[in-house]
Amino acid sequence: MLAILSSPESFQKKNEMNKIRAIIKEEGSGIIHYEVKNFNDIGEALTRFKQCNVSAIIIVGGQAISSATFEYLIDKKPFGKKSIPISVLSGGNERFISQSFGATAPNVEDDLKNILKKHRAGSLLNHLVKTPLMKVEGVMHVGKLYGLYFCAGDIVEQKSLFQRILHRSGLKQTVQNYSTIVSLLYKAYIGSRMSGDVEDMIRINRNQRGAVVGRYFMVIISSLDWIFLGTKFPPKKSADTLNFLSVENTKDAILKTGNRLLKGEYKEAMLPGHIITEVEHSRLVFKKRFVVDGCFYETDLSGELFITSSEKLTFIRLD
Repeated sequence: MLAILSSPESFQKKNEMNKIRAIIKEEGSGIIHYEVKNFNDIGEALTRFKQCNVSAIIIVGGQAISSATFEYLIDKKPFGKKSIPISVLSGGNERFISQSFGATAPNVEDDLKNILKKHRAGSLLNHLVKTPLMKVEGVMHVGKLYGLYFCAGDIVEQKSLFQRILHRSGLKQTVQNYSTIVSLLYKAYIGSRMSGDVEDMIRINRNQRGAVVGRYFMVIISSLDWIFLGTKFPPKKSADTLNFLSVENTKDAILKTGNRLLKGEYKEAMLPGHIITEVEHSRLVFKKRFVVDGCFYETDLSGELFITSSEKLTFIRLD
């Protein structure tokens, strides 16, 4: 049995939800589909999935439903010690995590068709990866979030980075990515400055070390092995930690990070204004927007976020 957990509220345009229902109905038997409206529905759905002994769960919806499902799996453990394979399919502008695991079709309906095709062929679970989740505490109106990717700093003003195809694939996509990087770096280089304004600063404390305060081009904490636009982190030394990258908002640091983005990978070599390492937890203090799994959030009134490496979940790779 394959379980599909969907959120109709995530698909309000172009009759998307009806298309998703039609695709599932056409597939016929072997699928249990549960549409949720609130957090309590997720618990009921996962309990039913457990009773049906499903082999995998496909989450079809935005970051809100995926984060809530992650939270329920970790806090309530409806499947006991079993790590149920998961795939996340998001529509619209929330496809950051979907694309991270190979869901790179033009829309969520085609991604779902691809998954069902692999399910029929018995190849859906051929490529699985276990990765720790990231728990973010101190989020305005939410409290805590579970996700895989966090980004703060000046770069989050470039919304298109988190709302477009992310990996290099083919000549056209590669050229588009290069032009995006060059444009991004040019604007950052021209606008780089050191500011004494507290509103522009981020205070960072990694693994309970001494805190540092500065203005940053970007701060990324992630369970994923890449940053964006296909650029890779150095290989992790520990499977239980999170990747950490901070780049100061200075001309030297921006030029060096641009070189790495264009090459498509960071290495462990020391770079001006950079910290590239692994963390188990980190505390950040600032009062600006940030990104989790491609969606934008704000810190609560204290301006303090606490980000920790949480339990591992098993994800399905589609590529």
